[in-house]
Amino acid sequence: MRPTRDRSARVLAAFSLLLASPLGCMSLDELWSHATAPVDAAVATAVEPLRLSPVEDPSRPPQVDEDAGGSALEPEPDAGPVDATDAGTSDAAAEDGALADAPLDDASLADASVETDASVEADAGVVDTRPTITALGWRTGVVDVPRRTGVWVGYLRAGARIAVVRGPVGNDGCPARRSAPGRGWYEVDGGGYVCVGALATLTANLNDDAITSRLPAPPDLAAAMPFTYARTERSVPIFRRLPSNDDERAVEALRLASQPSVPGPVRIEDLAGPPGSAMQRRALAGMYVSLRREERAPNGTSFWHTQSGGYVRAGALSVLAGTSSFQGAALDAEHPLPVAFAMGSGAATYRLSGRTMVQRARLGWRSIVALTSDPPVTVAGETWHHTTDGGFVRARQVRIAAPHAPPSDLAPDERWIDVNLDRQIAVAYEGARPVYVTLVSTGRRDRTNPDENYETVQGSFRILSKHVATTMDGNSGGGPYSIEDVPWVMYFDGSFALHGAFWHGGFGATHSHGCVNLSPPDARWFYEWTGPHVPAGWGGVYATPGNPGTRVYVHYDHQALGVRGGPVRVPGH
Repeated sequence: MRPTRDRSARVLAAFSLLLASPLGCMSLDELWSHATAPVDAAVATAVEPLRLSPVEDPSRPPQVDEDAGGSALEPEPDAGPVDATDAGTSDAAAEDGALADAPLDDASLADASVETDASVEADAGVVDTRPTITALGWRTGVVDVPRRTGVWVGYLRAGARIAVVRGPVGNDGCPARRSAPGRGWYEVDGGGYVCVGALATLTANLNDDAITSRLPAPPDLAAAMPFTYARTERSVPIFRRLPSNDDERAVEALRLASQPSVPGPVRIEDLAGPPGSAMQRRALAGMYVSLRREERAPNGTSFWHTQSGGYVRAGALSVLAGTSSFQGAALDAEHPLPVAFAMGSGAATYRLSGRTMVQRARLGWRSIVALTSDPPVTVAGETWHHTTDGGFVRARQVRIAAPHAPPSDLAPDERWIDVNLDRQIAVAYEGARPVYVTLVSTGRRDRTNPDENYETVQGSFRILSKHVATTMDGNSGGGPYSIEDVPWVMYFDGSFALHGAFWHGGFGATHSHGCVNLSPPDARWFYEWTGPHVPAGWGGVYATPGNPGTRVYVHYDHQALGVRGGPVRVPGH
């Protein structure tokens, strides 16, 4: 995205959100294009709309001058005009006495005005007194070089704080208000540079508690569910601000006025609130929002403030008390493959008595049973697998996870993931050694209907980007869906990803729109184990040659590793 000729409009327009085109599993961060538009209609009509071209590949790192969502702070209706900005042009630098925009070399980077000890260790009892940057954008980019030619290597979520290593080190390509204190590029923990300007600020300058309270809460990285989530129980508006009685009446009038004269299917695009209105969007029953805190409107009505900056009536939500308790198992020399997952209420272990099998004990649903490597036996016309305690399990009552030979070009101890679509099982390997096994839910396959064939793509891939959480929404045969802050997302091919799924517990059976669904604790395990590494405090990262993604192999039983397959076309909604 290039700066517009009207720089004031450029700053205001930067508050509009990225509208990504849906592809594959579910689209990446389809936050609403009007979610943070000014609520004053006169201001809204005066702002030139600014939007990225649809992102065909959500795992592609943006360029330094691309906006990935705008500011998380809703402009106040009476905020007034915004002062001019610059993106590091030499004219602006001369006007303001700002840092020169000449290309930076290693020597000039070493002369940064803020130089701190990046080796401070908080766990050693030393207080980290380094200055920090607070992210104001939904995604505040971290770029590889502090220039307009930089490419994102990751980003900070809105509200995140990251320690400064040194800076400022220039302002070439860093859009900022001319009056912004400390504007320019800063090197931050984890490697890379953040622009203190339109979408980030030095935390020391953020002394407005009202602004701080409007930023999203940080994710709980130690929990399987990084946020608190809720399900909408009925169609309900999500407001841009804590609504007044007038706001609610106006939104109800909008709803009545927007009733179609000819009934037809509702699409996700139809749910966005009009520019200048108090409504961010409308959520239908069965959609999910991530929550920050509960607040009361002036009339006493309770609303939840969502992580995406909206306000939704508490009475329309069911807050999730928990999620699926299912979790896979770590493997080692004492606990190797093969193992069996008990599937169905009738699963049990047996002992052989003469020529018949006698039940020993019932197995809990999806409980794990250790097997031997002995070949199965046939008794009374059925196939049985040997358990390590001398018993047997019935083949049709279990799902077997067996070891798979590693790819031929794998480096010693290189990490890789084997996703078997027939068995609905994922195994994490280090070289030839399996280290984790679990059940998954992959895409629902219907090769007779290309519009509804959500089959998971097959082949050899690498994880291209990782995200602590990202919103996924789109349209399907059953209508529009929206899930805020899907946790632990690992994209490996376009919008196909491994990620946590808290909205169902059907692991071991196909369920998704093409992604590999994992239980939240399993997804968190894979997120922490896989590359690319996500530095502490970052919301997401893109794979680079120096920080590569872990290999992912998706296949059916009959397919060799790496053989490409999948739907003729990915359903486009």
